[in-house]
Amino acid sequence: MQRRELVVTGLLTFVTCGLYSFYWQYQTTQELKGVTGKSDLNPGLELLLSVITCGIFGIYVRYRNAQLVTERMRSLRGAHDDKSTLVLVLDLASLVTGITFIIAILIEQDELNKLAEASSGVSVVPSQPVG
Repeated sequence: MQRRELVVTGLLTFVTCGLYSFYWQYQTTQELKGVTGKSDLNPGLELLLSVITCGIFGIYVRYRNAQLVTERMRSLRGAHDDKSTLVLVLDLASLVTGITFIIAILIEQDELNKLAEASSGVSVVPSQPVG
């Protein structure tokens, strides 16, 4: 699983008017397929359906992928906060706002980065409040 910088992911998505999100969806789903061992994931078909539906199918893919990350993190580390509902709400809000999907992508990428670290044996240390 590849770790990606959140700022770069957000900027590329914004600057390309969302086109980068299709590439990102394909890559991250392909990586999740390898990490989870789920052979029913089909990044190519899911990308095609996302493009044909102008991103609507991508909402489902990001929601499902966020759930898969949570399942895998729980199997590796035990308790883990499920961010899939937040990703879904932000994606659905983007149908009205047009931009909150970028926040959803950043949240999911942060979760994917945690999974990449957990999968590689690097411990994930939660941030501690200062003071």
